[in-house]
Amino acid sequence: MIDYKTVGKIDRRTLLGAGICFMFVNACEAKPMKARFDVVLFNYLNRPIFELLIDGTIDGSSDKYPGTGSGIMTGISLSLGQKKVTWRLGGPAGMANNGDTVTSKNFPELVSIPGGRYLGIHVYPDYTVELIPTVGLPQVSQRGQVEMVEAGRHRG
Repeated sequence: MIDYKTVGKIDRRTLLGAGICFMFVNACEAKPMKARFDVVLFNYLNRPIFELLIDGTIDGSSDKYPGTGSGIMTGISLSLGQKKVTWRLGGPAGMANNGDTVTSKNFPELVSIPGGRYLGIHVYPDYTVELIPTVGLPQVSQRGQVEMVEAGRHRG
């Protein structure tokens, strides 16, 4: 026979058990995965950039192409996933928009590859960004080569 007086009531042990389980569920919350990279910045714009940030970290700078991709920032730890990339425009005194902060038009995804130690950050003239992890030192991207040939600013 069902005792209708106790239906819907929760005893103290059940309530205490549920509270403890809730604490463990929160403690087991997945932490964002991180990867450590040595980073090389490639700037395909027709002007220097500085204060490049990925989710508020890195703070890189680069001259315009072809004087780009020659410096390495080491030991940069970044969370994997979609990224917000910003940078500030540089250039000679009087150049339009000097000092303006630009946000990339896309939100590139940062992935880790097995054995990947390096990350190439590629900033294109249309204000989009590619994040390309590599095992060896990053090189000019295929898209970057095409962009610079079309702009008449290729190396060599």
